[in-house]
Amino acid sequence: MKKSQPIIKAIALLIVTAVLIAGVVVFGNRKKNESSEANEDKLLEETAEPTSELAAETTIPTTEPTPEPTTEPTTTPTTEPTSEPTTEPTLEPTTEPTSEPTAEPTKEPEPTKAPYKKYEVKELTAADDAQAPIILNITKNPVLVKGNDFVLSKYISYADDVCRDVKLAVTGSVDTAVPGDYPLSLILRDDAGHETSASMNVTILAEAPEKKPGGGGGTVTKEQFGDFMANYKNENTMVGIDVSKWQDKIDFEKVAAAGCGFVMIRLGGYDDGSTYTDKFFKDNIKNAKAAGLKVGIYWHAEESSVEEVRNNVKYLLGVLDGEKLDLPVAYDWEDFSKFPSHKMSMYDLNACFEVFCDELEEAGYKACIYSSKNPLGYMWKNERNHPVWMAHYVKQSNYEGEYFMWQHSCTGRIDGINADVDLDVLYLDRTEV
Repeated sequence: MKKSQPIIKAIALLIVTAVLIAGVVVFGNRKKNESSEANEDKLLEETAEPTSELAAETTIPTTEPTPEPTTEPTTTPTTEPTSEPTTEPTLEPTTEPTSEPTAEPTKEPEPTKAPYKKYEVKELTAADDAQAPIILNITKNPVLVKGNDFVLSKYISYADDVCRDVKLAVTGSVDTAVPGDYPLSLILRDDAGHETSASMNVTILAEAPEKKPGGGGGTVTKEQFGDFMANYKNENTMVGIDVSKWQDKIDFEKVAAAGCGFVMIRLGGYDDGSTYTDKFFKDNIKNAKAAGLKVGIYWHAEESSVEEVRNNVKYLLGVLDGEKLDLPVAYDWEDFSKFPSHKMSMYDLNACFEVFCDELEEAGYKACIYSSKNPLGYMWKNERNHPVWMAHYVKQSNYEGEYFMWQHSCTGRIDGINADVDLDVLYLDRTEV
């Protein structure tokens, strides 16, 4: 037993030695394997570095070829081209071109002017006659000296809405050779049978009455332009004048220096079947503009038909010769005391004015009507609401209709004019200058 112990120890020592050698071998191989794996990991990390930002969670062998074509081309073109073209081009065309063109046309009045429709002149008959003739003016008590002729038409004027030839029937007579009073009964009858009655008492004197010393007419107070301006000029008004040959030669520099802001100038007119040009028109419009005044013109009218109006507007435009105006062209028809002699109706008169407006509108000018207060109430219909220049010689007019300019006086005085002149108030909140 004792002899075998050394043998056993030797065998055990050999076994332990073998085990240790095997462990060393195994440990060495493991280190070698770990080292090679580490080298492979490092190599793979270096290879995957370019794609790590686009595919951080992707495994090494399969993402290397795939991410580069799929991620970079996909993300870069998708973000940059999509954001820039989509936002910038879309915003610019949508805001700028859309807002500017849309706002400007809305402010312009052209769309309103486009449907301008010319006045349709109709030929009316007795069936259209709706009212009796009206008396425009009448002298109830004419006085004549013995031997003078009595002409009834000088003392009465009348008109009808449709009838152009109102019949005047007179009951009674006047003997101008015998002094005394002669009562007359008058009846106006139109084609439709409507009647209006009136009366008149004519007095024939044996001789003319003696004139009283001093003329008996009294004195007319002249209104100085400075006072007129102080009373009527404010932030909503402009004060001015209207002129013709009756004011003779005018110094418009002095007129402007006095505070006058505008002037209505007579171009000419149509009297007794003939057109004429005011002899001072060319000088007046030239010098008024040079002095910085706003300018409009008026036409002294006596047309009896729309045909005359059309011909006369051609004449007017020829004289005007394209001059730019700041204010309208006024139609000034005032021959009411002789209205029956024109052989026209109230409808004809209004048609003349409407056609006058149409002809000027076609030539690029705006027209208005000039009239004193009373005829505006019974003669002028102004169906299309043209601007109105209203004459009423009072401190404050009680006219209730619409008007853009008021002729306040005919006895004004202003530096630069050596005569009476009409004074006018222009309402800036009722018109465009």
